[in-house]
Amino acid sequence: MELFDSALSLRIISQQLGGGQGRWTRRIACQSPAQHRSIMSTLEGPSWMCFSRTTAGFVLWVGLLSSCVASVRTQQHPVVTTNYGKLRGVKVTLPNEILGPVEQYLGIPYALSPTGERRFQPPEPPISWPGIRNATHLAPVCPQFLEDRFLLNDMLPVWFTANLDTVVTYVQEQSEDCLYLNIYVPLEDDIHDENGLKPVMVYIHGGSFVEGTGNMIDGSILASYGNVIVITINYRLGVLGFLSTGDQAAKGNYGLLDQIQALRWIKENIQAFKGDPKRVTIFGSGAGASCVSLLTLSHYSEDLFQKAIIQSGTALSSWAVNYQPAKYTRSLAEKVGCNMLDTIDLVECLQKKNYKELIEQYVTPAKYHIAFGPVIDGDVIPDDPQILMEQGEFLNYDIMLGVNQGEGFKFVDGIVDSEDGVSANDFDFAVSDFVDHLYGYPEGKDTLRETIKFMYTDWADKENQETRRKTLVALFTDHQWVAPAVATADLHAQYGSPTYFYAFYHHCQSDMKPSWADSAHGDEVPYVFGIPMIGPTDLFNCNFSKNDVMLSAVVMTYWTNFAKTGDPNQPVPQDTKFIHTKPNRFEEVAWNKYNPKDQIYLHIGLKPRIRDHYRATKVAFWLELVPHLHNINEFFQYVSTTTKIPPQDTTPYPYTKRFPGKNNWPSTTRHPGVPSANTKQSTDQRKSGDLTDESTVVIETKRDYSTELSVT
Repeated sequence: MELFDSALSLRIISQQLGGGQGRWTRRIACQSPAQHRSIMSTLEGPSWMCFSRTTAGFVLWVGLLSSCVASVRTQQHPVVTTNYGKLRGVKVTLPNEILGPVEQYLGIPYALSPTGERRFQPPEPPISWPGIRNATHLAPVCPQFLEDRFLLNDMLPVWFTANLDTVVTYVQEQSEDCLYLNIYVPLEDDIHDENGLKPVMVYIHGGSFVEGTGNMIDGSILASYGNVIVITINYRLGVLGFLSTGDQAAKGNYGLLDQIQALRWIKENIQAFKGDPKRVTIFGSGAGASCVSLLTLSHYSEDLFQKAIIQSGTALSSWAVNYQPAKYTRSLAEKVGCNMLDTIDLVECLQKKNYKELIEQYVTPAKYHIAFGPVIDGDVIPDDPQILMEQGEFLNYDIMLGVNQGEGFKFVDGIVDSEDGVSANDFDFAVSDFVDHLYGYPEGKDTLRETIKFMYTDWADKENQETRRKTLVALFTDHQWVAPAVATADLHAQYGSPTYFYAFYHHCQSDMKPSWADSAHGDEVPYVFGIPMIGPTDLFNCNFSKNDVMLSAVVMTYWTNFAKTGDPNQPVPQDTKFIHTKPNRFEEVAWNKYNPKDQIYLHIGLKPRIRDHYRATKVAFWLELVPHLHNINEFFQYVSTTTKIPPQDTTPYPYTKRFPGKNNWPSTTRHPGVPSANTKQSTDQRKSGDLTDESTVVIETKRDYSTELSVT
């Protein structure tokens, strides 16, 4: 009662200071070095600082620890009954009066601990527990090693790499027993709920497949504002999640299988939390988006979700799939003394090693690629993602996808003197390095390098170093993110499957990036999860303005509308009058479906608008001209189009076997696809393969997709 009274007193003070000028002036915000952790853990932590912002722009600092704690203190401990036993959660009041309360259920096991003989194996369902299990604390995170040289910095969000000291606090408690999920349940009724059940949104975190955790993201604000159930998950990372020998000894994709097992658990149990198992949307950013994209192509995912939101990454990005897994597995095995010739013996040796010894080995991936990530195993991912898309494997899902304006910022930020622009020499070196690491034929590199330089030179202002820096960011943005996203959207929409495309053009003001940077990779994440509504946090330390709050409300409305109906415009209209006295411009915008002809997309920024053909010339360059240049080069070299010459620093795949006959895929009804010429050729090659028995296809010359001149 004392804490409740203190919170009420603080609210009254803030209301008096606000002068009754609207909800925003009366907002109470609290911040802590561990704001995203469980409430129970937070109560034991250090003192916080509480403040009330007013329209006059001043801040009142109140040194009342009990008052701040009271604004998020639990009111009760709800209990739900799942198929595996009872769970005790925690009811939380959020520090913004426009947000209703949320029930949090943290650290719920969705699979058995993948330790011992279960390491490098698909996850198994959890066992039941007696009595009531406390779900009030976050569980340990999956093992990862956050050392600078291990991080693929260019592929990570700025808010991650600029806050490593803070990120470390989220991943300090590590364990192989890490397959847990967190559920955030809004308590307010919604007229749009079907049969009293709420839509479900499952977030798959990014981190280059080697770092990160669902624990970093608190789904409470998104759940409350959008009236949807939000779930975050942990899945195995790096070597423990994606090691593959290229054969049956270790097929890989354990991290993807963890995500699939989590979705199975959700389908079986979410009704206990008043969630709708028939309205599940998966969404993710970066590597998490690539996972989402890959899950839409896997038969294992059928009936587990209905919609997908793909933020800044698809299965067609160069870093989405590891095309040389055996090479990196062998490298790791050599480092830890497990370099047995027989892959079964090798895997058994690795299973006996302490997980810390495995994750602390530095296995260097090829630049713009990954050492441990999803692989084409003929099972979970049965074929190359582009072939699967061409065959229409993902057409049963509604998809919303997009990119940020300056995704490639981190690739340029490290260049010498980039603060003053990019010199001609640095520009030439960056392009040459890009070509050398991504394209494998030596004779054609000069032509490709000069063509790229020509396309990304502003000939009206070619000596301007700042302009040169901008075009270099665009180069990496277009190749790594935009072209793969547009190709994915085209393939999904060509048969009329609901597709929505966006381009995100906003970022918060902070010291984490230089002033010249645009909306970089991961900059949409705080807006998706409503961070501006509660103020800066330890991870998202921005100077949020009313415009940031407005845009976050807009984004959450679009995202949760899509989860509810498959249409980001319905059922909830855009309305942010609680922030501004006048309507926001999004109220006048209708986000139309994407189609390959018009390529309609929504420009998300402070001045929203509907546009078409996003970066069309550059997209056509990567999707049409570059493959054409490659084919010409191959013609003159008399090299088969299905066998690529790898870069000098890579090695080809060893001979491996696939076992497509040994899966247990359920039957499916896909939209009939009209394969392209390349798809037909690939299909014919597989049909004419030399079968050693009824269920085994021996792949004698494995296609080295990693060096192909395409969107990847």
